[in-house]
Amino acid sequence: MISRGFVCLAILVCIAAFSSPAQGQGASRRLGTNLDAVTDYSPQLPFTNIFLSSREWFTQCQAGVDPGCTSSKAWDTGEAALIDLDSDGWIRSLPSPGAAPLFTSVATFWDLPLEFPSGRYVVLYDGQGVIEYGIGATKIPELSSRGRDVVSVDVSKGGILLRITETNTLGDGDYIRSIRFVAEADERGLLTNRFASAFLQKLQPYQAIRFMDWMRTNDSLVSSWTGRSQQSDARFSTAKGVPVEIMIELSNKTEKAPWFTIPHQATDDYVRNFAMVVRESLLSTLPFYVEYSNEVWNSGFSQGAWVEARGVAEWPASLESRFTKRMNWHGKRSAEVCEIWKSVFAASPDRVTCVLASQAANSWTGQEALSCPLWSEGPCYRHGIGALAIAPYMGDYLGQEDHAGQVAGWGASASGLTKLFGELQSGGEVTGGPTGGAMAQSFGWIEANKTVADAFGVVLLSYEGGQHLVGVGSASQNTTLTSLFTQANREELMGAVYAAYLQGWESRGGGLFMHFTDIGRYSRYGSWGALELIGQTASAKYNALWTYSLGTQPPTQPVPTPLPNPLPTETPSKKVRVAKRGRGEIVSSPGGIRCGSRCSATFSQTKRVTLTARPALGYRFSGWAGACEHTRRTCVVALPFTRSTTATFSKRK
Repeated sequence: MISRGFVCLAILVCIAAFSSPAQGQGASRRLGTNLDAVTDYSPQLPFTNIFLSSREWFTQCQAGVDPGCTSSKAWDTGEAALIDLDSDGWIRSLPSPGAAPLFTSVATFWDLPLEFPSGRYVVLYDGQGVIEYGIGATKIPELSSRGRDVVSVDVSKGGILLRITETNTLGDGDYIRSIRFVAEADERGLLTNRFASAFLQKLQPYQAIRFMDWMRTNDSLVSSWTGRSQQSDARFSTAKGVPVEIMIELSNKTEKAPWFTIPHQATDDYVRNFAMVVRESLLSTLPFYVEYSNEVWNSGFSQGAWVEARGVAEWPASLESRFTKRMNWHGKRSAEVCEIWKSVFAASPDRVTCVLASQAANSWTGQEALSCPLWSEGPCYRHGIGALAIAPYMGDYLGQEDHAGQVAGWGASASGLTKLFGELQSGGEVTGGPTGGAMAQSFGWIEANKTVADAFGVVLLSYEGGQHLVGVGSASQNTTLTSLFTQANREELMGAVYAAYLQGWESRGGGLFMHFTDIGRYSRYGSWGALELIGQTASAKYNALWTYSLGTQPPTQPVPTPLPNPLPTETPSKKVRVAKRGRGEIVSSPGGIRCGSRCSATFSQTKRVTLTARPALGYRFSGWAGACEHTRRTCVVALPFTRSTTATFSKRK
């Protein structure tokens, strides 16, 4: 339990923030959001046609039927590169049984969230062939007809499998294509309602949308305009990302300003054509933001090394460090990209805000990139750059390995949340932590970067931000730490922290703040979402964002808890049992199973358990049987009831 004194303090902070409009509250765009990546497992569920978010095709065979097919190869033969695809990603033909390659069918899969609505769905398609369904999807033959299958979906069984076993059956090129997977109730409106109504509704408090993850900007391999994603693509969940036309369509429909992040390898031709599509299609009333790549300063993404290599090649005689050359080339390329956009929008240049993003904790990165003294045509900011953007997250140090052990220890005590929120707001709980705590640290970064922005005459924006409670490195495996962080993100007090944090950002001169992110699952990889599930109507974070943005309380109160808290008392316990054949180890997340030594456990803290197979030296993992039926090393078990599975390891030959 959290102490009464702390609750009162937090409530006072929250009331003050909500009742006193901050300076600039009437500004048209003060809050935006990043969007979660389009994947088969994302709870965002943005499209009416869920095929657009399906997993990329993988190859299958039938054990005991297809020559050479074994149970270990049946789920995925690993031959995706050999699939005969057309330019849009549809399967033109399948191999004959017995002939190389091994696979005889091609499948896709959705690891959908448990809240995904079960019921009847319709699968529409063009062409000749046979589609089969599995796991949580079952075809209803008596209601189906050529080109239109009616399917019953029960997500509690573990997801949806769609498999093409025959295509182009008449040999005339009429292969199965244009697959659309839609709820039966949405079939009539499919042509006019691309975006799911629940997804659009959750975007209400935001005035801008950053498409970084929709564009798959991090580690992007896209360089040419012809190699971009297209509206006709089979799905939008590939490494090419969502087409620009679809992002514009969402911006127009919601009347929210888009924020585009241009791939780091993009050619001038790509940039120019992208800008022209925006000019021709985006509502003329909407401003927009253009950023070159994402976190070029961050060596965790490949774009950092790529840009650094260009900087080193550009200035070989300079004695500056490789990283300094990286930041200079980042500034140079940001300036070049900006000039292209400004030329395309020569008739309305003020609609374009060219953004240069830098590291919040190191204001030098922004100063160096904006000035770019190594470039003969510098300083870079004079080429049209209008904004410096940072990600002033709060609390990142709490999950780092040098503090994580101490913080995880709080999770075992009744005062754990009190200590955590105390550290966020005022500090003093973590040995060696920043003076004043997490929020004060973030405010210091904001002030330092505002000084840089003012020196160059540009505005200060946030490209990402919010809480940053996540285990880093080995700390990500600490389930107690993850539980504490997850629970904190679900506490109403997190709304008070957000209110004070956002007001602190604005009072220090910060402009548009782009929260990270809109809807996302909470896990050991972070609790980023303002909401966890598309069906969730409110949360402490979402409510605070709503009030900061719109100046009103959100319509849905009180805050519901969408999933069981990490340490619930009322959730029924369910057992998972593992049988093991051969030499290897099975471990579970959340922890509890480590088989050999412990092959069953009772779970009351989650609706799903992930089992991971680790072969012993000289062995390989052959596959699962029971609750899972495939050969991937991870088995995700849903827990509406006790589940059992068998893991088989085979000796390498």
